[in-house]
Amino acid sequence: METTYDVKIYKILTYKGAKKTTYTVRWTVADKRWREPFNTVALAEGFRSELIRATGKGEAFVVATGLPVSHRSKSAAMSWYKFAVEYVDARWSQLGGNSRKNIAKTLTATTIALLRTKPTQFAPAAVRTALREWAFNTNRRQDAPRDVVDILRWVERNSLPVSAWEDPEKVDQVLRSIDTRLDGKQAAAWSRKRNRRILNVVMKYAIRRRVLRANPLPKGKESTAVEKTTNAVDKRSLLNPEQAAAILDWIRRRPRGGKRLHAFFATLYYCGPRPEEAVAMRVEDVILPAPDADDQWCELLIHTATPEVGKQWTDGGDPRAAGPEGPC
Repeated sequence: METTYDVKIYKILTYKGAKKTTYTVRWTVADKRWREPFNTVALAEGFRSELIRATGKGEAFVVATGLPVSHRSKSAAMSWYKFAVEYVDARWSQLGGNSRKNIAKTLTATTIALLRTKPTQFAPAAVRTALREWAFNTNRRQDAPRDVVDILRWVERNSLPVSAWEDPEKVDQVLRSIDTRLDGKQAAAWSRKRNRRILNVVMKYAIRRRVLRANPLPKGKESTAVEKTTNAVDKRSLLNPEQAAAILDWIRRRPRGGKRLHAFFATLYYCGPRPEEAVAMRVEDVILPAPDADDQWCELLIHTATPEVGKQWTDGGDPRAAGPEGPC
């Protein structure tokens, strides 16, 4: 934690808007400008007085936060694990199963990166499972088995406070962690983008709750810098019509579910929907041409998607998440 005594405090800036007046405390720490707006002049003067008293006592200021060392914010008082669980519970009812599952995965990797020490007494896979499947699942947390409860209690005791996000080095460490797979290789570009997007939403929630003062994640292109990828498909890897017809005919002749699977894979091959869109189709979604019509094209109505996420992530116990997914 880098600190400095290079602090300058300025007069309160008053802004009279059309609807309300804002009083902003301004100060610099190591030439970095800081601003804190207040709705009343009394609150602004009180906060400014705290800064002045800290400088008068010769107290150092934290460069990363702009506040005196003795200033204990909500971020210093709340553990990251407790905050992450609170965030999951706050968003649970607003999200579909797939978004819930993705948030749990991202928060699991983040929480492990924000532990004071490695859990040597527990298997790494057990810790990940306890966090992903139980801690960050609102519906299941209260029913966690005893061994999972022991792991989660250890995690809660050893979790760093939310103020760890105010340390740029720790932020970089967390981002490297969520960008890396378990085998040590870099995660796929889409996975890294998804993790960054989820963490940005979590940080915005922390700011609204006044747990953090600002979003600590890097901004701009460097925050999601990934290698360029192409969506082009090598034609040599595609099935030709004869091969596709032969495979579909083989599927249709399977004794168990052959006709149903034939319809499913034929829809994917000839019409191009995503698997979760094809699964959600019903008989009434298919408009067939008349038998004597010259034009033999049919029409498919794709109106929803039901990706399979597991019954533990849905409210009704259905393994498929019905309906469109909202933002994480």
